[in-house]
Amino acid sequence: MQAFLQSYKIQSVTFLFIYLVSMILSAEFILSLSMIALVLLALFQLKIEGQRVTLHFRETLKADFQNYWNNKVWLAVSIPFFLVLLSALYSNDWTYTLERLRIKLPFLVLPFAFAAMPKLKKQQYFAILYFLLIMVFISCLYIGANYLAHFGQINELIGKGRPIPTPSNHIRFSLTLALTIIGGIALWWDGFYFQSPRERHFIGGITLFLFVFIHILAVRSGLFALYLALLAIGIQQAVVAKKHWAGFIVVAGLILLPMLAYQILPSFRAKISYAGWDFKQYLQGIGGNYSDSERLASLQAGLKIGNEHPIFGVGAGDLKREVEKVYATDFGGDYTFRMPHNQFISVYAGTGLIGLSVFVFGFFFPLFYRENYRNSLFLALHAIIFISFMMENTIENNFGVSLYLFFLLMGLNYLTDERYKTS
Repeated sequence: MQAFLQSYKIQSVTFLFIYLVSMILSAEFILSLSMIALVLLALFQLKIEGQRVTLHFRETLKADFQNYWNNKVWLAVSIPFFLVLLSALYSNDWTYTLERLRIKLPFLVLPFAFAAMPKLKKQQYFAILYFLLIMVFISCLYIGANYLAHFGQINELIGKGRPIPTPSNHIRFSLTLALTIIGGIALWWDGFYFQSPRERHFIGGITLFLFVFIHILAVRSGLFALYLALLAIGIQQAVVAKKHWAGFIVVAGLILLPMLAYQILPSFRAKISYAGWDFKQYLQGIGGNYSDSERLASLQAGLKIGNEHPIFGVGAGDLKREVEKVYATDFGGDYTFRMPHNQFISVYAGTGLIGLSVFVFGFFFPLFYRENYRNSLFLALHAIIFISFMMENTIENNFGVSLYLFFLLMGLNYLTDERYKTS
């Protein structure tokens, strides 16, 4: 117990595991507590002298802050928070503005927590991915059992645009599943294990199961994200190995696999068929009660607002009110209100082209910083989140922020070389 209380690394890894579990189970209260704990760990430490326990600012706090400030990649991660903060100067809806600032607050405080955290070694980094693999595997077993128990009923709902029930929001869960599959591939490729080399077969089997399962789940955000990540990694490895024919094989495989899934998996086939039908309803102007048409209407509303205020946008705090106005005037109550289902459009409408340019810079800067794109896992993360940004306003809710920051900051901590910590 005393070792736990005094070891920063043990404490950090422990709360990373708690963060991960609460995120997968969508336990937002525990998730918030784990975030707060990581920040507090970066600021304070316990000193134990015999029976006396005292709380002090961490002795390395000044050096940690200097390292954080000098290593600009951590500052770039905070850009989404500062965009909302600056747009508050011309936002009038303070209730919604403060809500946006609360949701974006982790972008401000968590980068420092991860920058101050002792560097994760490969064994620890992969152990977290291994734990994620097992947690998601157990979740998928539960989802699959429920699906089989209500096979006909759920397939009928899928044909009407409803998802297979998942422990948390089906879109975020599918993105987590995509990240888990990529992590499983990395573990298998590296030959990682805890006790026995035979665990590689266990890891490979679970990863293959999850790859099939994401097609059964048939959530397009997760599928597109996974395929783009696999494409990015395949091309990267082909270029590094100078085997361009391998890149063509990857592309061919990524084309053939969905075609095979369409023929074999009823849920996948039903979801594709529904998407085509829903789009036709939207083109005919009668898609008000259908999910995909509602998403397209939300994009239309966001683009209209952005185009009317192209330089600075309407202010992130006023975006909801402006979208409601567009729905009232342009759609006449025919469509259910939704915020723009695209992160880039949301930023464009809220902060204009200037805000969007800064946001895109902040998103890609960690990937190109010191050539981090050479790391396949980090490259895959950006591919997955990029696709999610195209199809969802991912970081406008707590789960999306948690998902993105967990993998981004953990990756940056792992990739940040010790020799740059005092640069």
